This record gives sequence, structure tokens and C-alpha cells, in this order.
Amino acid sequence: MAGSIIAVNETNEPMHVFVSTYSNDDGDDSWYTVGANRRESWDRDGWELVAFKNQDDSWRAGVYVPANSTVTYRGLDDITWK
Repeated sequence: MAGSIIAVNETNEPMHVFVSTYSNDDGDDSWYTVGANRRESWDRDGWELVAFKNQDDSWRAGVYVPANSTVTYRGLDDITWK
């Protein structure tokens, strides 16, 4: 199942996102900062954890999604995917 995972930031602040590498050993699972109202994608072939954290890393939240998913972030208490 080749594909990607897209993270969409629908806030007016930067978000910090991490995508696991369970299905892509060559992928990078570092934390990334995605600008306000921007999107980024990661090449992934299977199920992955997509996690978010706040600026001081005192709160985290995430979802476990299959490849070819879009995860939308509207805040740590409002994360949806399709």
C-alpha cells in the first residue's frame, strides 16, 4: 500500500508534528514545525502514528492512521483524519 500521510495545520500558529516510521525504515520520525495554515506530507506505506505537541512539550496528542490519510490539526483537543 504505497502512499503518503498528509498533516494539515488549520490554526493561526505553527504546529509541531511527528510521523512514525513503522512502514518506512528510510523515513524520518523527527519532530517538524509546520507553519500556520500549511500542510506537509510524508511518504508512508502503512499504518503510522501521527502525533502533535505544544511548544513547551507539556501536552501531546495523536492518532493512528493508515497510508493515504489526511490528518487535520485544529488544536491538541481537535485532531481529525480521513
